[in-house]
Amino acid sequence: MSFPDFLGIGAQKAGTTWLHHNLARHPEIWLPPVKEIHHLDHRPPPLVVRLLARKAHLRAARDLALAELAARLRGAGGERLGWALRLWLAPRHDDWYARLFPDDWPGRCGEICPGYARLAPERVATIAARRPDLRIIYLLRDPIERAWSAAAMRFRKPRFGGDIARAPDEAVVRFLKRAKTDRHGDYLRNLAAWERHFPRTQIYIGFFDRLQEDPAALLREILAFLGVDHSPARIPPDVAVARNRGRGERPPERFRRLLAQLYIARIRALHARFANAYTAAWLERAERWSAGAVAEAAA
Repeated sequence: MSFPDFLGIGAQKAGTTWLHHNLARHPEIWLPPVKEIHHLDHRPPPLVVRLLARKAHLRAARDLALAELAARLRGAGGERLGWALRLWLAPRHDDWYARLFPDDWPGRCGEICPGYARLAPERVATIAARRPDLRIIYLLRDPIERAWSAAAMRFRKPRFGGDIARAPDEAVVRFLKRAKTDRHGDYLRNLAAWERHFPRTQIYIGFFDRLQEDPAALLREILAFLGVDHSPARIPPDVAVARNRGRGERPPERFRRLLAQLYIARIRALHARFANAYTAAWLERAERWSAGAVAEAAA
């Protein structure tokens, strides 16, 4: 009994749904039927919390179990019922998590969960102790774009008004400045926790920009990194289809200045490390937006 062979740790709003969808269709890869189990980054929820299932990942576990039970009762499937009930109802601990992954799978088993990028170093250490050969996939997106996409997703929910354009400015600012939003976009700090316990050869860093430009090439690289068949035959014909895509909301001028101020130092550090066309474009925009803020302040 061990942890999975690989983890996709994020970043949030950087293509993890696309990654899960395409890896799940590969015959050598096993992924859970639901994305984002959120075991490694959450405290084990008690049974009553799992039963009531208010959080999205717990609702997904409950809904899968009930769907499998209904299929079994109809005599029309339900083969995953035992697995689904274990996911939903069994007490959660690291051994429980390990048992979710099949011991006899001939290929690679993994999970995709963007919350895992933010794990504390001591939690990463416990994972490394159980699976020192773990492979990690981390997809990065312009931190400014990522933060705004996350904000747009949040305020798209009916309880928050249904559209970020209708949300109060102070509510949007609070979200952009909150600690969780900050950590999702602090890529180098997140990487440091993983690189403390895993060599860089076991960490694949991809870029959301490349997913948009050439998704087939990005997927081939990830499959090769995982050590599975990455021939053209394994690239789905619909690999370019966006998954869980937002509405493409762009930040208005007043938020561009704030976003540039929040992230420009990090983007400079990212460009210093990766120095590619993507990070250069991130930095150019951040500096342009930040310069606008400085000019306005000086006026």
